[in-house]
Amino acid sequence: MKICPVCDTNFPDQHHTCPTDGAVLIESHELAPGMIVHGKYRILRKLGQGGMGVVYLAEHLLLGGQVALKFLATELSQTPQSIKRFRNEGRATFQLRHANIVEVLDMDQAEDGSLYIAMEYVNGPSLRKAIDGAQGKMPVARALAIVRGVASGLDAAHRRGTVHRDIKPENILLSCAVGQDEMPKVLDFGIAAIMDGATRLSRTRGLLLTPEYASPEQWRGTPAGELDGRTDMYSLGCVFYEMLTGQTPFHAHNMEGWMYQHLKETPKLPSELRPELASWPGLDALVLRMMARERDQRPQGTEPFFAALARVATKSSEPPPPAPSPVWRDSKEQAEPSPILTGLQDEGNRAKWDAELKRKNNRNLLIAGIALGAILVVVVIVVISDSSAHSSAPTPPPQVKSLYEQAKDAQSSADYSRAVALFNQACDGGDAPSCVALAGMFGTGDGVTKDAFRWANYKGKACDAGDISQCFDAAYVYDTAKGNLHDSTQAAHLYEKGCNGGDAASCTNLGVDYENAIGVSQDELQAATLFKKACDGENALGCSNLGSLYWSGSGVSADRDKGKNFWQKGCNMGDKLGCDRLKEATQDVSNEQ
Repeated sequence: MKICPVCDTNFPDQHHTCPTDGAVLIESHELAPGMIVHGKYRILRKLGQGGMGVVYLAEHLLLGGQVALKFLATELSQTPQSIKRFRNEGRATFQLRHANIVEVLDMDQAEDGSLYIAMEYVNGPSLRKAIDGAQGKMPVARALAIVRGVASGLDAAHRRGTVHRDIKPENILLSCAVGQDEMPKVLDFGIAAIMDGATRLSRTRGLLLTPEYASPEQWRGTPAGELDGRTDMYSLGCVFYEMLTGQTPFHAHNMEGWMYQHLKETPKLPSELRPELASWPGLDALVLRMMARERDQRPQGTEPFFAALARVATKSSEPPPPAPSPVWRDSKEQAEPSPILTGLQDEGNRAKWDAELKRKNNRNLLIAGIALGAILVVVVIVVISDSSAHSSAPTPPPQVKSLYEQAKDAQSSADYSRAVALFNQACDGGDAPSCVALAGMFGTGDGVTKDAFRWANYKGKACDAGDISQCFDAAYVYDTAKGNLHDSTQAAHLYEKGCNGGDAASCTNLGVDYENAIGVSQDELQAATLFKKACDGENALGCSNLGSLYWSGSGVSADRDKGKNFWQKGCNMGDKLGCDRLKEATQDVSNEQ
């Protein structure tokens, strides 16, 4: 069987190109359950298949956890350029750590040389299935929440310079963990770049796009390096439109038709296709603004976009349910009398009208009416006084526990899945203690499976969130680990964080990286500067390493006396390397004499 890499349509083996879009068809090769991949993963079952390749659910033999293995189609990984691009994009994607992004855990080659990516397994449907199941009636609140989550993940990627370029419902999964809200997760970052780099996939057009969601600048052939987050915003707008209406904003039968519509036409308002959407003021305008043909007219920046989503979510003109009790507002916000006050005043008027009508016939009723009116006036005054008291001295709201505190409570109650979810949410929001708590759980196996990768990952997040004491630990693991956990670039990043925060040991190791071009470009002068900073911070190895640079003249002017002085300083602080180098230098000088 063969598959089109553009429309994911299946064709018999004798077909060579897709009759719809002209793309060269890709052969499909499947693995049987039970097969072992690279000595690490056992195939459990097939999860899905498309033009990009096949995805399997697999079990990590050593760690025991489940992962999704995506094998790239052979045609996408046959050239050296594609393999290099795959590795570069894989490394960039590996750095993306966000609750709304499917984590890339590993990338490697199987025994037959085929390339694969090991990803976080998301136990939930794709957004495509959710849209199809809603049949054009997806609740607006749900669509808003999904868009916000996807935009949050994309923002994290854009801040690191990564643009997805292929946002569509198939690339958004909906995590449905027990006891947690639905969480959208974006997958396949970097895959679009691999497709762009593959040769001969489209013989006639030179474009490889998902036509329903591709931005106008992609249709114009804008180079990948000139695309930015606004490209993803356009595609997300198309997805948003489809969630609300059950239809894509444009419809065509060939690539030329799709291109013309994205470049020239304006889609119908979502409320034209689903009238009840008109009860959400601002919704139509926001969706079409996301899909503006010119990038400068789309939402600029995530915070303004989130604010626009919030305004739509809170401005529905659908009548609210009746309040069970009156809500007292601050006097500055009081736009109209309280319903209770209005009712009392009306009742008083009715009493006086009745009394007036009966005055000539029954004086006693008049007196009773006046008495009743007086009583009601007193009640009104009491209510107004009570309202004033409420306005001037509002009852303070009850203290709400932070996510960290909630997570600690869940951990104490042995509700570990909830604890991890809450810690994760707080950690992604920049709360260092929550990141440290997660590192502790995965480091000791407290309610979870011990996982060295996650331990280092959360230590690194805590470092990025400002807890400098975590930087060296995380960096050292990435620096010295073997196999999938080794990441020199991430190690150098974390060492730099620690060094800038005053950790002398991090300065020393970062200096070693610059000296030997490990994770950074070689820069011996920068290495000397870092060793000096470490030495000033009483790090013995930093002093000894600086001594070696002065002795050899690497990055600094050769000065053997300075070299011996720094070796001596390192030796005095207990560094054996400094002592050994000082001893060797003394012997060398004696031999020269």
